[in-house]
Amino acid sequence: MIFQNIELYETDKFQYLLIHKNGSHSIIEALKNLKYFITNKINLSKIRWTVIRDPYERFISGLRYDLKRQNLDIKDIEYQSLFNGRLNNFLNQKGNVNHTLSQIPYLINTHVNWYIELKDLNVFMKTHFNKNLHLNKEENTLELNLDKKEIMKHLDLDYYIYNQIIASPNLWKWQQGKIF
Repeated sequence: MIFQNIELYETDKFQYLLIHKNGSHSIIEALKNLKYFITNKINLSKIRWTVIRDPYERFISGLRYDLKRQNLDIKDIEYQSLFNGRLNNFLNQKGNVNHTLSQIPYLINTHVNWYIELKDLNVFMKTHFNKNLHLNKEENTLELNLDKKEIMKHLDLDYYIYNQIIASPNLWKWQQGKIF
């Protein structure tokens, strides 16, 4: 059973905690010019950072992404089953990630020092990597026609954690400048 999907990109200065559907493709592209390795071991002597995203936006983006990858339409699945309360289904047997899962399990015991809100990622990238990338910002127009109120009922805990991070002193803003 896999409870947590920890994927850290480590350089000599920092560890980046990858959270799927939170700008990770852009960040990994920026890291290509640096020497890094991928690990699941937390190095407490390095700054650890990650990107967070509004839970509803992330869920919809993940659902569209997974449907597109599997060449399915929303009518082909029962999306309510995605809220089954199981946190241990990050990867299926072929290694595909479930992109609709909460971002909370990624954060458990990872000792993140800095959180970057997705909407601030371009500024963060420009400040730290001198790059302005938003690579995977797809124009996925797959029509879902979902009941937002129904989905929001399942995202209460996600929003609680998200709002705690947004209100914390660990949320990076451009005024703080470089953190590594």
